[in-house]
Amino acid sequence: MRVSPSSPSSSTLSSPSISSSPLPITFVYSTTKLFMAGEERDRSTKKGLTTIVKERTETETKDDKKKEEMWRVVLHNDEVHTFNYVIRSLSKCIGTLDRKASFEICVETHGVGKATVTKTWKKQAEQFCLGLQRQGLTVSISPDEDFEGGHSGGNI
Repeated sequence: MRVSPSSPSSSTLSSPSISSSPLPITFVYSTTKLFMAGEERDRSTKKGLTTIVKERTETETKDDKKKEEMWRVVLHNDEVHTFNYVIRSLSKCIGTLDRKASFEICVETHGVGKATVTKTWKKQAEQFCLGLQRQGLTVSISPDEDFEGGHSGGNI
């Protein structure tokens, strides 16, 4: 329903019909600027319009991790901790190791002096190393190509 255009003060309503003259369209430009967190903005504005520039970041994919150099998490022998404590610590900190694999790593560490716990990318190796060190174990990381001796470890 719309008000008849014949008289502006008229309050009579006409029936719905297709009008030959379309209603005028009005564009309103706002001067209010909205910005989202973490986005940069261009200071130049024209007629209340603002350009927002988003910065793209590249994320690391699984292919990038495969290209990345592998690192070993190395457990060193100490005469302080019991086999059971080391087995529990290894199984707790490295979710892919079961108790049997942890026991084999303990036996090799005790006999040889050091053993590879796992081979993985550097960031993950650092996390495993810190987790095991928090448990009180003597652990280090080493690039895979520089490592001499020890067993192959439980790959992730």
